[in-house]
Amino acid sequence: MKIGVDDWHFKYSENDTLLLDVFLDNGQHAMLEVNPMRNPQVPNGEIPEMIVFCELPGEKLAEGTCPSRWISRPPSREFSWSNVHLPLALMQQIKDRMGLLLPH
Repeated sequence: MKIGVDDWHFKYSENDTLLLDVFLDNGQHAMLEVNPMRNPQVPNGEIPEMIVFCELPGEKLAEGTCPSRWISRPPSREFSWSNVHLPLALMQQIKDRMGLLLPH
């Protein structure tokens, strides 16, 4: 089951990175970090790397660590895939803001 994003607020945008507060439809608060794709050689190179940091059901945050889920792509099979679904409006805002941050 996918967890949706009800609301979001951009907190930070600098050095090709965006940081957002996101409020999930399960009542949780999470942080969403967006970075430009690190490997421009791959297909869909314009898709940014998006990582959501939150507790999901049955998980607890440990001191010094935080469970994370990759929205756009996990870096390898050892990393868990995201259960968080981003609305199209948020995706468009991220792409628009990333376009402002990245050199053309």
